[in-house]
Amino acid sequence: AGAVGYLTKNSGKQKVLEALQQLKMGGAPMSVNIARMVVESFQAKQNNQLSVRENEVLNLLSKGKSYASIAEELFLSVNTIKTHVRNIYEKLQVSSREELMNKRF
Repeated sequence: AGAVGYLTKNSGKQKVLEALQQLKMGGAPMSVNIARMVVESFQAKQNNQLSVRENEVLNLLSKGKSYASIAEELFLSVNTIKTHVRNIYEKLQVSSREELMNKRF
């Protein structure tokens, strides 16, 4: 059915009651340990999901460079740069350069 929160077994009676109240109000209760693990997982994923070349392309994009100038600087074709940018957008779940810069920098 899908979970909307997560508590560890050792949460205790009071935490379970508080979690049920949060659920009733539309919340998503989560124990501190689980929340920490989730945040660390997201941070690790974002930091490690781009390849070295994708990070190079992203760095040059952040400096306002065009695809053509990035291709020239990295000795690649413009189509290769477009492929890297498409992969970056997909991995970081963005759909525009502005959204990418707001998310990443």
